[in-house]
Amino acid sequence: MPSSVKEGLIPRAEGWHICSVSVRVMPVPTPAPGPHRDLRLATHTRRILHLDVDAFLASVEQARQPKLRGKPVIVGGAPTSRNLVMSCSYEARAEGVHAGMRSKEAARLCPRAIFLPGDSQAANAKRSHIARILLQISPRVQIASIDDFFIDLTGSGRLLGPAFEVAVELKQSILTQTAMPVTIGIGTSKLMARMAGKLGKPGGVAEVLPHHECAFLAHLPIKHLPGVGHVIRRRLESFHIQTIGQLALVSREVLFTTFGVLGLTLHDRARGLDPDPVESECSIDADGNLHSRAPRSIRRDSTFEPEEGRREQIEAMLAWLIDRAAGRLRSHGLCAGSLEVRLVYVDTRTPAQQRQNPESKGLSARKRLRPTTQDTATLLDQARILLHSLPQRRALVKRIGISLLLLKKSAGHQGELFSNSEEHPESETNSRASRGDRQAVLDRTLDELRERHGFGRVLRGDSLPLLTSHPLNQNGFVLRTPSLNQ
Repeated sequence: MPSSVKEGLIPRAEGWHICSVSVRVMPVPTPAPGPHRDLRLATHTRRILHLDVDAFLASVEQARQPKLRGKPVIVGGAPTSRNLVMSCSYEARAEGVHAGMRSKEAARLCPRAIFLPGDSQAANAKRSHIARILLQISPRVQIASIDDFFIDLTGSGRLLGPAFEVAVELKQSILTQTAMPVTIGIGTSKLMARMAGKLGKPGGVAEVLPHHECAFLAHLPIKHLPGVGHVIRRRLESFHIQTIGQLALVSREVLFTTFGVLGLTLHDRARGLDPDPVESECSIDADGNLHSRAPRSIRRDSTFEPEEGRREQIEAMLAWLIDRAAGRLRSHGLCAGSLEVRLVYVDTRTPAQQRQNPESKGLSARKRLRPTTQDTATLLDQARILLHSLPQRRALVKRIGISLLLLKKSAGHQGELFSNSEEHPESETNSRASRGDRQAVLDRTLDELRERHGFGRVLRGDSLPLLTSHPLNQNGFVLRTPSLNQ
């Protein structure tokens, strides 16, 4: 039998077997592979995938225009404006560009960059397409944000195979069907899957093996732990805590005394513990339509470019945001129990004055709605009351926003038995419908028309002043950041 001598460790793939201390080796047949380690795990060991679309908004533009692939693409507005970079391709990142940077500075760092406004409708279509692909793998899919998803594969090892192999095939399938590059992290919790994915960027697959969470986290810098921002990090560093492993050695009592409830969360995360389940947020019905879970709140914001001082323009934007939010509210069959209006003025103080007397970044007012409502006119009336209740300043308005809160399922519109003769005199029409009944019919009709022709094809009169300052297309007014228009 032939033999040879080799120094050092011999990879198993070569088919060699160490038979003595002298490292004399003999070729032997490679043993048949046994069951994958995933099948040897405890039955209820969680196998969570975190899927993150690389440079999402920029990748959407590269998928729509293949000629942009391999080129530095920046989404967020022209460098001649005061817009910020919302997303950029990795070719632009190699030149020092990053999200949140001013477009003008990005153009200086990367002169050959291609600036695009982005398209929220195309981005939503890509996200829905990816969600459909994920639902073919598992019914437990959670859309965590505009560009990342969680998939729970727990208990599906015998059906689908090892989680790592599923992730590799899933990554290729998404690239083939949507032309979108993704990074996938695998772990026993949402926390570990997300952190594993950071190691795989861009376009890779990374896995933290079960029971190796603490070893994986031990030497990572403390800034990589979710929940540790700049303030918390500086506080921990003042205690000479530099790594996640060092944080794991601190008792729960000390962390709770120092950081409150957040300290308890950091204590668990430093040990790789995260019981947060993957919540199914979307499903496909029998007709093949994708349905998303009803939202817990609905928020809409818009930044004025340039800043706005005309009251009619500010109230018109408020009406537009309410109109969009109320439309989504009704599409999910919900009613709002609370309404919030936010307003941000331009801060004309010098940086030194801002440091000496820091104040809130914006003003806000909130009101409970009794009874709950999904009526656009009612929501707009209440929003105007809240807007007028905010302090007025001798400064331009930078941003306005609204939130619909305390959402619950609507029981349907209850017609009113009697109409108000003062608001609806008999001489106008023979109909005795109340204002609430008429508004319900109007909302329903507008929703049907907009579903058929586009939201921007039918406008309410309260939003018409925006025609002088904002372009309008089929999907509605184009706000400052088209990639995020909703």
